[in-house]
Amino acid sequence: MIDTIPRPDAGLPVFLAARARHASDARLAADATGGVVVAVGSWLVRFPGWFLVFAAACCFLAFGMWGIADRELGERGESASRAQRFFLKAAQAVAALIGTAAVAVLLMSLMGIALGRIIS
Repeated sequence: MIDTIPRPDAGLPVFLAARARHASDARLAADATGGVVVAVGSWLVRFPGWFLVFAAACCFLAFGMWGIADRELGERGESASRAQRFFLKAAQAVAALIGTAAVAVLLMSLMGIALGRIIS
């Protein structure tokens, strides 16, 4: 597989995929593990603004999870069974959903904090 640098006009999904493909295994594992630890910790403690930390941690979790699944798909290639390919593609889809939801929650929450209370 030849990894290339994405075009300058590439979208966010292409940019994130290229970053995940160029990251080391340790970095992807650290992102996924750190995302889980911070998300669970912020959910359990529930300090003020915990949902912002939770959403940001879920972004890291999704990035690491997608990257690990993509790396496994690339390394196994055609030698993987149909079940393994299905599982890895499903893991990528779940990671993409988690990441998309986490980014939406994070951005909307930050917008709500920036706008403040609106009384009409």
